[in-house]
Amino acid sequence: MGYYQARLSIETARLLEKMRIFYEKKTGGSVSKGDCLIMAYTDSLWVEDWKKIFDELPPSTEKYEISPTAQLLKVQVSDDVKNGIQELKELLPQLIGTRSVTVGVCIREILKAAYIKNNSTSIEDKIRDIFDVERRNIQINLESNTNEKIIEILNTTESKILNIFK
Repeated sequence: MGYYQARLSIETARLLEKMRIFYEKKTGGSVSKGDCLIMAYTDSLWVEDWKKIFDELPPSTEKYEISPTAQLLKVQVSDDVKNGIQELKELLPQLIGTRSVTVGVCIREILKAAYIKNNSTSIEDKIRDIFDVERRNIQINLESNTNEKIIEILNTTESKILNIFK
């Protein structure tokens, strides 16, 4: 592992900080910017269409304060990450119709892809969560014989709604 240097936009530096904090919560330990970039790169390997990632709006990062020096990234990363960034640097211009892109743009897209992977919940999962909460509320607040009938109605309703998406 060698040092990797890049100049980042404020937006990208904030996104790096957001993802670094996310990975710290996920792992339960301290995560450096280099470790964050390695994890984000690994999480971005699912991407088949980088144009879609490029077209996605980046997540909100306004609440993340960064120092001006945070825009000058110098981290230790693996050769795989270096090569992956270089490959993306060569691929992105072809996809978006420009002559070139900066390494900072490539890092931003890798971070966006990792964010999307780690923060996307399907509509089906959201529907199931809503119905689960309502079932618990019914069990807590209603008598036994009444709540069984209502839960049966909820289960049927949930199935009908989920079948719409299939």
